[in-house]
Amino acid sequence: MTELEYVIKHGGLTPKRLLQKVSRRGFSASVLGGLTGLAASRLANTSSVAAARSDFTIAIIPDPQYLAESCPNNSGGYYSQMMHWIVNHKDIVLHSGVASFPANIKAVIGVGDCVNSTAGPNEYSNAQTAWTILDTNSIAFTTPPGNHDYSGAPSSRSNLGAQFAAGYFSATDRSSVYGSGIHLGNGDMAYWAGSYDSTGANTAVKFVISKIKLLVLALDFFAGNAAWSWAYDVMLANRDCECYITTHAWLTSNGTHYQRTDGYGPNVYSMADAPYSNSAAEAWSNVGVSAWSNLFGIFSGHDLLGSQNTDPSGTASPQWYWQQVPVKSESPRGQTVQQLFVNAQELDNECSMTVSRATGAGQIASVFLLTRRPGSGLLEGRMISTQTGDWFDPRSASFPGGTSWSASEALLFSVPFSGLDVEPGTNPKGRQQ
Repeated sequence: MTELEYVIKHGGLTPKRLLQKVSRRGFSASVLGGLTGLAASRLANTSSVAAARSDFTIAIIPDPQYLAESCPNNSGGYYSQMMHWIVNHKDIVLHSGVASFPANIKAVIGVGDCVNSTAGPNEYSNAQTAWTILDTNSIAFTTPPGNHDYSGAPSSRSNLGAQFAAGYFSATDRSSVYGSGIHLGNGDMAYWAGSYDSTGANTAVKFVISKIKLLVLALDFFAGNAAWSWAYDVMLANRDCECYITTHAWLTSNGTHYQRTDGYGPNVYSMADAPYSNSAAEAWSNVGVSAWSNLFGIFSGHDLLGSQNTDPSGTASPQWYWQQVPVKSESPRGQTVQQLFVNAQELDNECSMTVSRATGAGQIASVFLLTRRPGSGLLEGRMISTQTGDWFDPRSASFPGGTSWSASEALLFSVPFSGLDVEPGTNPKGRQQ
């Protein structure tokens, strides 16, 4: 069964859509356009001027809602300090792993919930102030909306908060920031690649970093069929790119795909079934995301420690503030899709507690550092509290009684990863893909 046949079978694109090279909402015809003229020309030539394939890092921001609302107060100071930390430490030397190397932070990806409440008097202002720090320092970012970025229940997409609907996080505003491309240094570039509509609910950006082309799709909270079809079109139009998805809710804190009936799942928010919304499990199986040939990673937050979501198989792993789950794609490529959950909002919510490396108290304003190491064929994860400078350790069997944060940098995972560099099933280092 081909990839497209699989998608049709499982309720994705219709045969009529397959007759079109790209749908009317596809990459080249998205409302705000894609890469045209000078930007497209730059992209075609970037690989010839980019630096050698050096290691680079994507910083992932886990649900910063309480930083916007109340941590340490309603001024958003820690929110901005977190972004300043990224700017000031983009070349922080990482020591864990085989050999030391500079992080080389090139981009930032959010997983939603930029605010805790759209009604909060200062929250969107605090969020905009914080994220603008990245804009002014040539660190490109993208983020989808979370449920807290809706001004009412996400049972209606019309309730999308003003800053995502028409303000700072909207496609209209973000595309203007990207312009004809953002120079990231050493010949690396970031480009606006289109949107489903004028809002910031479903957007696409493209990076060329260390001669590797990356497409990042930011998708709405439990996105509906139309948004998924648009995203699929964008991926098809960018087959030379590794595709990554960031969406607010995908994995639970157990590391399992969100089901409709899970705590904080679609049913909790009275979100109608497909085509209006899809749980992660429905998107993976029914919509056919599991068969996307160029998909290599999915990032999410949303779930809380202690929410008691369980996998039907009964094999859920222990809950934690992050989960890294490799899942084999059902596409002809058969690649591994690295799926990542990261959310430390409960630590931010206890902002005034005395710092403790044993319990995690005070380990606030955390950033997850996801590092691509092309020369080594590895993908690595680390997580740090930007307020304390302490690093998250791999979870302890005795948590929360065991020491789970450390003054020393900790490598949370290091897995073989080659992306589009090799054919399916092969690896230049001899490791299984």
